[in-house]
Amino acid sequence: MNCLFHSSVQSLNTFCEAWSGKACSDNSQWLDPSVRLVSSHRGSVSGRENVTAFLQNDFADLDNLSVTLTNTVERRNDKDYVASAYLHGHASRTGSGRHNQVRFGGTVVMRAGTDEVQPLIHTLHLQINWTSGARQLLSGWQLPAEESGWHQGFPPVAIISELDAPWHVVPENHRTSGDEQEVIDTWYRYAWALDQADFTLFSTCFSENAAGNFTPLGYIAGRRNIVAAMKAFRLPWPWMQHYGVPLKVCIHPDRQSAFLIIGRVIAEHTHDSEGRKIYGAHYRVGMEKDAHNQWSICWSEYNPGWLSTDDVSGIETLLPRNR
Repeated sequence: MNCLFHSSVQSLNTFCEAWSGKACSDNSQWLDPSVRLVSSHRGSVSGRENVTAFLQNDFADLDNLSVTLTNTVERRNDKDYVASAYLHGHASRTGSGRHNQVRFGGTVVMRAGTDEVQPLIHTLHLQINWTSGARQLLSGWQLPAEESGWHQGFPPVAIISELDAPWHVVPENHRTSGDEQEVIDTWYRYAWALDQADFTLFSTCFSENAAGNFTPLGYIAGRRNIVAAMKAFRLPWPWMQHYGVPLKVCIHPDRQSAFLIIGRVIAEHTHDSEGRKIYGAHYRVGMEKDAHNQWSICWSEYNPGWLSTDDVSGIETLLPRNR
């Protein structure tokens, strides 16, 4: 796999290690001394020591904890640094001959200034979007409303919204990444915008003549029609998260068009019986550069069905004719 597929977002990786209990107790120098963490499941804490303790103790009573990050994005300009990712994880408690497991997923966004070579995180937002399995194991958590949605009388929660989108926080990215990573980031922008119901941002992901097969909606042509149809599709499922892993990027010789294969991660089933990573579906995504030299989606095709990385070489990377 191309090394450009692997983001170098150190702060996100350190967060993941700290939250899952794999970091050293004194490994908190990635946080600003006055850092503030706002979470949907346990409220807010401030200060480096308090935030570190929050992360280290969140799963103190559970075993076999694993947290995985996908959809990582990093942007910076002269004043601001922002990094975000989707996360999914599982944990269990073993006792009395029974093995109970709980799964969870959400979004993390962290922000910093750009005064330091290595940004010190001053704001960290953590949103839990969904849980499944033995939810009672998440002791002390304010669980997401999920299917029922928010109703009057529910406690207010800290939510990640379009205000936190990395592309809004840092509209012009000064971080050099290359065409391959920019193509991947365009799909991540598509996923974020759809999952957060930010349809202003969503509309920036497509070219005017875009088309595609959008399961289960079918074939749709034209940016306006795609945005309108996907808005109607998205709104009943506020907990939706499109976990995606880039499996293949083909930049065409003209450097003005590209094709991307994204594996759709199903959090409850990430490996097969032989331990290989598997994906519950894949996207075939065609992209082109616009008049401002920015990548946009001109074709999107969702293909359900399990596959592993061994199957990627057989996936077609050409745009369909007469699309």
